[in-house]
Amino acid sequence: MRIVFEPKVAEHEPSLYTSDKRANIIDGWGNINEDVMSQYKKDGYLIIGNAFTNAEVEAAKEELKMMTLADDPQCESVYFEGSLRDLLAADLEKSNEAEKSKDEKSKLALGAVGEELPNLPNATRAHYVRKFMGFTEQHLPLKRLATHEELIKLMQTLCGTEDIELFQEMAMIKPPGGREKPWHQDHAYFNYPLTTSIIGVWIALGDVDEKNGCMYLVPGAHKEGPISHFMKRDWQICDTEIYYALAGKRVCAPMKAGDVLIFDSKLPHGTPKNNTDEYRWAVQLHYKGTRAVPCTDEQRLEVFGSEGKNVSC
Repeated sequence: MRIVFEPKVAEHEPSLYTSDKRANIIDGWGNINEDVMSQYKKDGYLIIGNAFTNAEVEAAKEELKMMTLADDPQCESVYFEGSLRDLLAADLEKSNEAEKSKDEKSKLALGAVGEELPNLPNATRAHYVRKFMGFTEQHLPLKRLATHEELIKLMQTLCGTEDIELFQEMAMIKPPGGREKPWHQDHAYFNYPLTTSIIGVWIALGDVDEKNGCMYLVPGAHKEGPISHFMKRDWQICDTEIYYALAGKRVCAPMKAGDVLIFDSKLPHGTPKNNTDEYRWAVQLHYKGTRAVPCTDEQRLEVFGSEGKNVSC
């Protein structure tokens, strides 16, 4: 299991996530028709209300809660909020175990990766979990979301083939005060050519809004191609691009538990900090055709990287 201790990041400017426009939502899988599909091609996203039942949502959320508390969450990766570093640092000062101190300090390096969960009470540690990756085969309630019959049919349609695969799975948890996920295009993270159809699926496991970190999108911007990404608070679109080039085009996407957002991997989007004292729970999945041919890091950065590649903006 891969344990990622994320760096602490600066607070984002609130103005990066403002809009008086609200995303459209259709009610249920049965209302997906030709007009809806045409709108998806135009906007690059589709939100389906009441896509999953209360029972499906609650089972998935309870499974994730259990994973945050478990000594072995049975997944490929666990990501912790950067604020955990303060707690570990305080713990280090109290420790007289030189070897343990040396080991823990190494985990506090920028973007440090380890193999063991931090030595903290389970309930304390759970508060800082930001993301799980690689878990559907081990956790049936989460697998049921990813293999939902109506969802798979839609993915086949949007990928243009019946031969599809789930190639990335993430549980996106924003604990109280949880960090922003800066504006980005998902395709900038994937080593596949721009011509590869990659579809994102974001399932709300609780109500999400502007206060706790709902999605913000730029309808139609997926058609404008790749935007340069930089290392700043994350691998992200530069804030100035959001302030100016995309100003006035942003849409806020509040969702209810059980709603699902379907979006093109080239659609710019981001989520602000969770400014509430409640957790925000969501699952994000990515599908593509199984025959898609990958590219290299260098080829991806030729498209999405800045002139200096991986530099700060």
